[in-house]
Amino acid sequence: MEENTLDVAEVIGYLKNVSFVLTTFILFIFPVFFLTNTTDFFVVPKQILIIVGTILLLVLWGIRILLEKRLTFISNPFNLPIVIFGVVVLVSSIAAYMGYSGLPFQLNYDSLMQSIPVIAVLFLYFLIINTYTAKGNFTVGLSALSGGAVLASIIAILYNFKIYVLPFPSIQTQYFNTFGSAIQFLLYVFPLLLLSVFYIRKNVKNVEKTTIALHAVGAIFMGLGILAVIYQIITLPQKPILLPYLHGFQIALASLSQDSQRLIGSFLLGSGYGTFLTDFSRFRSPIFNQNTVLWNVPFSYSSSYFLELIATTGVLGLLSYIFIIIKIVKTRVRRVNPLFITLLVTFGLSFFLPFAFSLVFLLFTLLGFYAAFLNIDGDKNVSEVILSLVALKNGLFTMQETDAHLQGRKTEGKLLPGIVLTIIIIFGAFIGYWTIQYIRSDMTFAESLSRDSLNSGQKAYTLQIQALQTYPFRSDYYRVYSQVNFALANSLSNSVPKGSKPSTQVQQTVLTLLQQSINSARAATTLAPLTDVNWENLGQVYRNLINVGQNADQFAIASMNQAIVLNPSNPLYYIELGGIYYQLGQYDLAANAFRQAVNLKPDFANAYYNLGHALQQKGDPQDLQTALQEYQTVQQLVQNNSASYKQITDEINALNKQISNQGNKTAAQNPASQTGGTAQNQPPLQVANPTPIQNTKLPGKLPGPPPPATTSSPAPSPTGTPAATPTPAQ
Repeated sequence: MEENTLDVAEVIGYLKNVSFVLTTFILFIFPVFFLTNTTDFFVVPKQILIIVGTILLLVLWGIRILLEKRLTFISNPFNLPIVIFGVVVLVSSIAAYMGYSGLPFQLNYDSLMQSIPVIAVLFLYFLIINTYTAKGNFTVGLSALSGGAVLASIIAILYNFKIYVLPFPSIQTQYFNTFGSAIQFLLYVFPLLLLSVFYIRKNVKNVEKTTIALHAVGAIFMGLGILAVIYQIITLPQKPILLPYLHGFQIALASLSQDSQRLIGSFLLGSGYGTFLTDFSRFRSPIFNQNTVLWNVPFSYSSSYFLELIATTGVLGLLSYIFIIIKIVKTRVRRVNPLFITLLVTFGLSFFLPFAFSLVFLLFTLLGFYAAFLNIDGDKNVSEVILSLVALKNGLFTMQETDAHLQGRKTEGKLLPGIVLTIIIIFGAFIGYWTIQYIRSDMTFAESLSRDSLNSGQKAYTLQIQALQTYPFRSDYYRVYSQVNFALANSLSNSVPKGSKPSTQVQQTVLTLLQQSINSARAATTLAPLTDVNWENLGQVYRNLINVGQNADQFAIASMNQAIVLNPSNPLYYIELGGIYYQLGQYDLAANAFRQAVNLKPDFANAYYNLGHALQQKGDPQDLQTALQEYQTVQQLVQNNSASYKQITDEINALNKQISNQGNKTAAQNPASQTGGTAQNQPPLQVANPTPIQNTKLPGKLPGPPPPATTSSPAPSPTGTPAATPTPAQ
């Protein structure tokens, strides 16, 4: 019997050691972990690392508590606010589409993909507290966290001097760092540099000189890494782009108060964690278009993490986040504590700067270490608690907390630990399976976008089918897949010589590709009905099928109007809508759409250019005069662009001849002074034209665009490769 007890104790000790090593490894490797075979080299791999690592750690913890026959955890002031914050993040993602179009429920998969890694980070917070319970392993864990930042700094320094130490050709640039962003690198390394400096200052007389020397060397490398990245930011011709704080604040407030279809839900829970891009599209002010540099830049992050939480998790997310900060402030101790100061600085940065996933990881990891420190330091607000199932007289069971020193007075059993382990295994297996499917799909899709695959055409097409079948919940995959289908169909159709009839096989292949293009574009809007680019893509697909499929023109207009509803301040969408009317010969409607683009952005040269063409097509003398004025405005706006200036000058001369031939006088005044100068950061002058399919007619009626919100059923999986799918023309 004693031998069995000893064996169990050895297994428990082994599990603790494995958990300690795995947690320490995750903390060290996280800042430098990236993959070059995913669609996103930096964020997605780090998210996968945390999800998989946290699941493994939870399973190890579940097995340990089962062997110990007790559920033990460290009670501290932060547990409750962390749980509340995690619940709000998860519920905001699950309920993101609730209330739209009268539907009771629809999953927002894009939001869930962002919230699950954050939930994993919150679980890691609890695991850190329960792993680093002694001063020795606490020091090792915190050193691993700082060591990862030191290694990331060394890599950034080496690459800054063009010393490419990693064998990946795709990252061989002197501006590379393992976060993929100069701002995110600085925000991650700076708090840990601050922590090291305060640690050295506090312990320089109390700790061995070797330990202090190691921390000093690490601090030097982090400082040099920060200086190298700051130098890169200063010398780069294109600076890092951040959403101006005023616009971030405006969007946060608008997201709480202007979502008329879901006012209460948006106010309480926001749009769903990680979906700021949709908030930016829906709620940005037209004033944003006055920014000549940023007007056409989509922002996935707000001006600060705090403002992003307001927009994506609502008032409840805001309050739960503030609740965490209040609890931290209340634990302030009299003597200077490096972790406390670092934690406050990191939380302070979240109020003024955007946080990607790496910074969220750092924030809650530091909080976990601070709670672990309070436990080791014997803080009165922190204690070990055992959660037990206690039998009542009526035969039922209840949950009860027991202090560690009273544990011998309770009858311990495997029931509660067994239940907890079962829950961990079930949910861990479910999340783990879809995480593996997600990363497999992402790697496959990334391969389809490689140069070799795109040059082949057939290979890209096949790989994208595999990616969608592996993980059928990413709307952006369907959007790209629809474009690939259309490109293949267009290439095959245009390869048929003019005047000749395509073979039955070629025609059937083209029809199949076009049908898959439509279905995939519709699937994207089904999965993410509030993402404007999905509707814009669907509108483009329908537009390219005008005169090919029945009702394509109506569906194109309806889809573009929905894109405008979801991004009403985007002048480019009005250009595209006007282009559809222009293609249909409805020049009055086209001119109205182009005028909307002009109103949204008075210095938009292409809007005036398209408006001028719509008026010129009408051909009336007064319209020709107005068209000339629009062209003169364009000429003023593009005077610094020689190619565009020559183009519009030639068109002005041609229009003057047309007006002269009608016996009219040219416009005496040039209204261009109202635009405020020359245009900057704008697309080249062109009339919005489609890419129509030739020699093809789609039989029957086309499927129309889905409503803005649909049921939560997953999008249909794509069909297999049609026979004789061609390679696009080079």
